[in-house]
Amino acid sequence: MEIYTNSLMESLYYDASYADENFPCVVKLDDEAIHIEYVSDGNLTIYKGCSIGTGHYELKCPEVKGKATLHKFNTSEILEGSWIENQTRGMWRIHLIK
Repeated sequence: MEIYTNSLMESLYYDASYADENFPCVVKLDDEAIHIEYVSDGNLTIYKGCSIGTGHYELKCPEVKGKATLHKFNTSEILEGSWIENQTRGMWRIHLIK
């Protein structure tokens, strides 16, 4: 499993005019599973998921009623996808940095 301890996340919100940029996160990734963790408002948030095809992942975070997808090309160091938490929806991009 590859571990990217210095990754940076961008989140775009469908219902707001701002974006979160350069938000630190840790990504653990292999061909079968994905694990993303970050601290938001002092709380640790962890999304976990599994591969649904090469470079495609579905994730969940029960603590925030979160569901998400992420996608990655073989040679890319970027994950991109969508997410929903409670009634909030958006897109996210993670730059994988070791």
